[in-house]
Amino acid sequence: MSSHPPPPLLPAPSPLDAAREFCNQRGYDLGDDLGSGAFKLVYNATIDGVPFALKVAPVYGSTERFERETDALLSCAHPSIATLREGLLFEMGPTKFWLVVEELLSGGTLEARLAAGLLTREEVRTIGAHLANALAHLQERRLVHRDVKPANILFRTDLTIPVLTDFGIVRVLDAPTITQAFAAQGPNTPAFAAPEQLNNEMPLIDGRTDQFGLGVVLVMSLLGRHPYMGEGEHIQHAIERVRARQPMPAQNIDLLTAQGFTSLIKALQPWPAQRYRKTSEFAEAIRTS
Repeated sequence: MSSHPPPPLLPAPSPLDAAREFCNQRGYDLGDDLGSGAFKLVYNATIDGVPFALKVAPVYGSTERFERETDALLSCAHPSIATLREGLLFEMGPTKFWLVVEELLSGGTLEARLAAGLLTREEVRTIGAHLANALAHLQERRLVHRDVKPANILFRTDLTIPVLTDFGIVRVLDAPTITQAFAAQGPNTPAFAAPEQLNNEMPLIDGRTDQFGLGVVLVMSLLGRHPYMGEGEHIQHAIERVRARQPMPAQNIDLLTAQGFTSLIKALQPWPAQRYRKTSEFAEAIRTS
């Protein structure tokens, strides 16, 4: 009896395959690839003539973190927080993807904007106040973004109003943590992380953690370097200084004071108790000091 070779294995579906199939099923028009983030690919999709961002992330194991991101965004309603249409698990055979349909922010990122030059003091005050108000909105809902950075801050057509995006590592303070207690550090982008993140001090993480991250973003937008980085130093020096809770370089304190931003100095203190108790207080202080 003759034997036949097994049929060739078909390649696993790609994120683009998932995006195409999802749009076919929904009657959406799939557009261009808009780039990729740390864990997902982003496409332009048109729904009833309105453009949206379709984010596709492969799922390996639990969907809990994706579900938390979706629930967090759905609970928010703020002009400086991205608007979510839906988030769902999408399966193609044994391959799973998490799909998010979110508003399309066409004004680019703060990261791209800073590549063209630093912000003025007035721009820092305006953008900073909007973002601090968004973080206050999260604080009221017991949510901690944990990844406030220029790449996660986008703009609509109005370039004066920033929009916070990418809630992929959001912490829900009223739910059990997903982060392992024995991990050396919690989820973060090191250059924008607070000491309690770098040291995985989970009981200390709250809205003031995001306050620190925003403070780093605003100082980098104003001075062109990390607030804990001395002149001529590498970013790693700043990260280690933050981790060890060493003082901010005196030169940076002097520069921020001279430019009228003592509010940023307070928001960037090593211990959460030294920062603004409420992020709404920080938002008000950015406008004036």
